[in-house]
Amino acid sequence: MANCNNLFSEFNKSIRLTSERRVTLREKRNDLRNRINGGYDVIKNLDRLEHVMEFQSQGSYVMDTIINPNNQDDQYDIDDGVYFLGNLSRDYRPQPATFHHWIIKAIEAGKSDNEIDQIIDKNTCVRVVYKGRNGDLNYHVDLPIYYAIDVSQPDFADKKEGWHISNPIEFIIWFENKIKSGFKKEFILESRLYSEEFDTWLNDIRKKDHQLRKIVRYLKSWSDFIKGNMPPGIVMTILAGENYSEDLRDDVALKNTLINMRTYLDNNGFKCLRPTTPIGEDLFENYKPEEKEYFKNALNSFIESAKQAIELENQKSACRKWQKHLGDRFPCFLAKDEIEGSKSYAAPPIIKSDNSRSA
Repeated sequence: MANCNNLFSEFNKSIRLTSERRVTLREKRNDLRNRINGGYDVIKNLDRLEHVMEFQSQGSYVMDTIINPNNQDDQYDIDDGVYFLGNLSRDYRPQPATFHHWIIKAIEAGKSDNEIDQIIDKNTCVRVVYKGRNGDLNYHVDLPIYYAIDVSQPDFADKKEGWHISNPIEFIIWFENKIKSGFKKEFILESRLYSEEFDTWLNDIRKKDHQLRKIVRYLKSWSDFIKGNMPPGIVMTILAGENYSEDLRDDVALKNTLINMRTYLDNNGFKCLRPTTPIGEDLFENYKPEEKEYFKNALNSFIESAKQAIELENQKSACRKWQKHLGDRFPCFLAKDEIEGSKSYAAPPIIKSDNSRSA
């Protein structure tokens, strides 16, 4: 059977965020934070706002499942939670749309060297879009907004659904528990007290790159490559976390995880249930039948190709099966065009024994 583990290792290097790009994106995120803080100081004096505002990192950037986009024109996606701290109950605080409006006003009032191309007021966040210039990165920062009387149980400002409890840190904890990485919520909630321990986790544990992190990146790259009505990163992360099958080889682990994902969806009526608050929410609930069918077909096709790739004896032929779903970044140029385990040798010279004697 063809072993493509070395090819997956190279593929992972191409899709994983490098330390240099991670630093760049963190600097850009922090620049936006400073801009919002400066603008908020302006508008809270004008509008007599009394809420304290803080930021909390969240999502794939913290879990190191963020990927390099498949196309250089595509955007890096960063999530950065904005928290308003106060003591107003839902009945007495402003509506979610008002908090969205405050953030937009703060961005517009704040100053920064980074030029913003677009501010999009979505139902679930404020999106700030930057287009790369002079070789800079294309990226956008999604700013989900929360109101917290208790930071461990924040209310999410959803313009469509209204206020409801949602704690993104719980999701990081859930994922890191799958890996048993030792991540603690205090790393974010009490960052000043736990900064040294958090740095140790970042450098000694996260950088080791657990196989589940790689599986999530492979699934996101699959989604990024084939486009269409593919699920977002949070769905891929949940499906991977709930159905991860460990193996010494990444190709075998991915194949088995894909098969487990299909079984999970079949057994749950094609539902992807959120494991954290709001627990049990079906993230496929608003999908149209044709969108579900598209993902089903894509998943079935990937599984069949993965099975075939594992069974093939020639690595180059197997690589093409993976590349069909993961794109040209999957390094088939490194694949060996030979039967797995076979070697070709030059035939040794034939030595004849001549026992005859001359007369």
